[in-house]
Order: sequence, then structure tokens, then C-alpha cells
Amino acid sequence: MTVYSFISTILSYVFTVIIYVFIIFVIRLIYLDVKKMSRFEDNSIADEACASLRPVKSKTEPSNPLKRRYNIYGEAIVGRNPDCDIVIDESFVSQKHLIIWYEGGEWYLEDLGSRNGTTINGKRILNEVILDPEDVISIGGLNFVFET
Repeated sequence: MTVYSFISTILSYVFTVIIYVFIIFVIRLIYLDVKKMSRFEDNSIADEACASLRPVKSKTEPSNPLKRRYNIYGEAIVGRNPDCDIVIDESFVSQKHLIIWYEGGEWYLEDLGSRNGTTINGKRILNEVILDPEDVISIGGLNFVFET
């Protein structure tokens, strides 16, 4: 056995091990990604109890980028506080601005005593109200369309 054949054999084994390690890492990444996505599947809430808020053109330009859609599963508190279900980091949004929840086949919204208030379709709300699909919810100068 020559030195070159010995080195060639060693390198082929090293290359084979590298390929197997790469395949194991790819499989691990796929597994972690699937596991991460399964956290968001909540089978305890009926499919009908899912809604979303979609930002639309507003009078005020947000200082921080907004998501394209904020999903609501059964109940969501909207506010500036990082503990809120939907976080909108704007100075005119209260720490806990409003709550949206599903009860008895209807979606409800209630302002939580926010300083700047909440309007639905241009009317300021003072008590809890029933939401309809396509209602425009305004928080300060930002507008969101409620979708079911």
C-alpha cells in the first residue's frame, strides 16, 4: 500500500463522515422547524373562533413596521406592553389598549381604558361592542380591518 492510496482511503472516509454529518444536521433542522410550527396549532379552539386584524392605510405612518396580519385565537389583548397578545409599539397605543374575544358565536371588542380611545368605523366606543367582519378598528391613527 502506497502513501497515496492510504491518504486517498483516509480522505474518502473523512468525506463520507462529513456527508453523513451534513445529512443529520439537515434532518435535525427540518425536525426542529416542524416542532416549532406545531406549537402554533391549538386544537382546543374551534376553527370558527379564529379571526385577524389586518393593517390598512392610516392617517398616521407607524414608526415601527406592522405585520401584514395579526391572528386572534379566541381572545387577544392589543397594546404596547410586550406581554400583550398583539404588540403595537407606538407611543399613542396604551400598554393594554383593548381586548377582542370570542363568546357565544360573536366577536366582541372592549377598550381597556386607553388614553387615546378606540373607534370602530369612525365611532368612538365606550362599552363592549360586537364586531362584524370588515369593521375598521382605529387605535390612535392606525387602522385595522377585522376579518373572520
